[in-house]
Amino acid sequence: MKTTVDTGGRAVQIVYRQAEEADLTRAYDVFRAALNAYLVPAGQPEIPEDDRQSPVYVHLLEHDAGRFWVAEAVVEELTGGGTGTLGVGGRQIVGWGCGLVRGDWWFLSNLFVLPEAQGLGVGAMLFDLAGTGAQSPAVRATVTDSLQPASNNLYGRRGLLPREPLIGFEGPALGGDASVSLGTLEPEPLTPASVPALGEVDAAASGVDRSVDHRFYLTQSGRYGFLFRRHGRPAGYVMMRQDGWIGPVAAVREQDMETVTVAGVADLSRRGVAEKLRAGVPARSEGAQRAFWGAGLRYSGTPGLLLASRPWGHLDRYIPASYGFF
Repeated sequence: MKTTVDTGGRAVQIVYRQAEEADLTRAYDVFRAALNAYLVPAGQPEIPEDDRQSPVYVHLLEHDAGRFWVAEAVVEELTGGGTGTLGVGGRQIVGWGCGLVRGDWWFLSNLFVLPEAQGLGVGAMLFDLAGTGAQSPAVRATVTDSLQPASNNLYGRRGLLPREPLIGFEGPALGGDASVSLGTLEPEPLTPASVPALGEVDAAASGVDRSVDHRFYLTQSGRYGFLFRRHGRPAGYVMMRQDGWIGPVAAVREQDMETVTVAGVADLSRRGVAEKLRAGVPARSEGAQRAFWGAGLRYSGTPGLLLASRPWGHLDRYIPASYGFF
């Protein structure tokens, strides 16, 4: 698919095609450059060079390839002769987007455009392509940075309206022998055999079947977690990464959210594998917020915004796996 745009008297051809695995390194470079272009001037931490996203990108290619698209252009045509933000000329990926569909829920996982390609309709085209195969009644959602009015305007014009602030928490691990009272909750380590039970919890929390994503999480090195049962029935779960990220977390009952979250914090602290703990919490998930405040974490950065075509699920009992994967 090709389009031609006018950039101040220069005609630039932009080619859109489905992504391939060979594109993923460049995709991360575009992701990083697009974010740093507004984060750094705003005094926010720079996105690091290490590519932690590649396994996620491969997973999306495997399960949502029809919604994973890249935009290519000759960089010198965009810049009037320069090599652009990434310092590489020739025909290159200048933007990309990917959506995932889980049942009747569509989530825009990624949409990033290099600064020199912005304002040319690239983001709008990638948004539409990332929705390939999503049924019209589906909930449509994404998470954005509240610092990014350009993206938020793009999504708002397409019916994705702010529904929920997402509060970033971070802070040092507790250390020592942190413990938590589980009451009637009984924990067991998560394994691939836990996925059907996780689905029961998700049905009561987010309302979205994430079975295919849970299987992916549980094969990732450094990610682990616990399923909690009450009288034999699934009641909640928590997943953690050994770099200190906590999520996804979910509970059947909102009253259990604080306990389940505290259990994850305590286990990471006991293991001593992470210097800093981090999570992104829906504002209405008061139990999770209390858990993190009690663990000594603090607000970090600017809030994210959950945008959606309509409300869904019970986000008072859910913490996403990440802003890009929810």
